[in-house]
Amino acid sequence: RDFIFVTDFFFTRCPTICPQMTRNMSRIQEVTRGLPVKLLSISVTPVYDSVPVLRDYALKHHANPDRWHITTGDKEHIYDLARKEFFAAYDQSDGALQDFIHTSNFIMVDRARQIRGIYDGTNTAEVNRLLADIELLVGEID
Repeated sequence: RDFIFVTDFFFTRCPTICPQMTRNMSRIQEVTRGLPVKLLSISVTPVYDSVPVLRDYALKHHANPDRWHITTGDKEHIYDLARKEFFAAYDQSDGALQDFIHTSNFIMVDRARQIRGIYDGTNTAEVNRLLADIELLVGEID
């Protein structure tokens, strides 16, 4: 089955933009219930965000494990993915110890794995635009 993906890059210890982004991902999860939409939140601080920490975070935010994947991995790979595949961050670096990505971008990827939009995940109007765009893409799938 084909899915639309909404991806963000976050970290659980973030006191600024990440809590709002997580609330908005939760909203997207609820509003798109029954639609072919999956959410992917990738932690940019794997040294802190272990599997148990992410599991607790997912439970706290009622992430449906069938629809919303909260994960992490090798820092260099995540940072390469964020910059070169999702274009979530525009600076270039190597994912080394001092490298850090902190972005409010939500990236929507269509069923052909093409980026169809980048939205400010902290802005209600932008999240509403994302939800409207998801409806349009779902129409393309049907």
